[in-house]
Amino acid sequence: MDLSDIELIKTVANAGSLSEASKRLNQSQPTLSRKLMRLEDSLKTKLFHRSSKGLMPTEIAQYIIGAATPLNAHLRSITRYVELASQRDIGSLNVGVGPIIEQILLPEVLERFVATTGDVEISVVTEDERTLLKMFYASELDVVIGPIDIGQNKRKSIVTKSMISDMIVAVANAGHPVFGYKTINAGVLEQFSLAVPKTQGSIRQSKNAPVLPKPKVVFDNYDILRRLTVETDLISAGPRAVFKNEIDAKQLRIINLDLKIFWESALLVRPEVLATPLIKHFVNLCEAAARTIQDENT
Repeated sequence: MDLSDIELIKTVANAGSLSEASKRLNQSQPTLSRKLMRLEDSLKTKLFHRSSKGLMPTEIAQYIIGAATPLNAHLRSITRYVELASQRDIGSLNVGVGPIIEQILLPEVLERFVATTGDVEISVVTEDERTLLKMFYASELDVVIGPIDIGQNKRKSIVTKSMISDMIVAVANAGHPVFGYKTINAGVLEQFSLAVPKTQGSIRQSKNAPVLPKPKVVFDNYDILRRLTVETDLISAGPRAVFKNEIDAKQLRIINLDLKIFWESALLVRPEVLATPLIKHFVNLCEAAARTIQDENT
């Protein structure tokens, strides 16, 4: 049994019939039927239950499909390495980023990457941490950057690089009534509605941190979150860098309350992929941009 046999079993199981599977595999139904029969003969077991409703995978077939998942991911990883091994001015790059990274790091990196490479196509996926990691470990993404806990993802087979660490601040529009209080604490904030980003990834909080009131609005879209905070009396909280432009423009002000919460991000890449020219160049640009942002935040 080889990978093509596994793909045949998986396709027939998903299709539920030989006629549909033959369309998906671009093979005639008699040819596919003969292949399946020869495979069952060689394994000396039935792979599908045949009925008027179609084909249902047996327990053996289900085991083969499940066991093949990491093999397929490993094969994709090998294929990507070969594709990238000698490329810098041609090829493609698959990147996954978290929503904050998309806002504060990616624009500068993409601008420099496009200016310093040739006929390269870069595909960017923005998802939550769990989805990004799932896609990365399935070898669907070459590089992942987001609010990722390095400790939980430290493996010999993965290179992890710290990116941006930033303090979480509470902000409100410049004319917000909260700034009329001489002393601002969690109790004061309870008088106002709080809008925050969806909690995900690596958040580090001190034990004696003040407890924020329960949020009324939860967003994972920072463009909307910033606009709402500027235009309404909602109070928001998030990494300082997210609100930097609005703070510099005096549209938003930082509320004088030390939340003692820090947001951290990291980059994940496989060492064999990192050794390729295209990926190494992209990672170097990410590290340089992260250092610049970090310097601006300190």
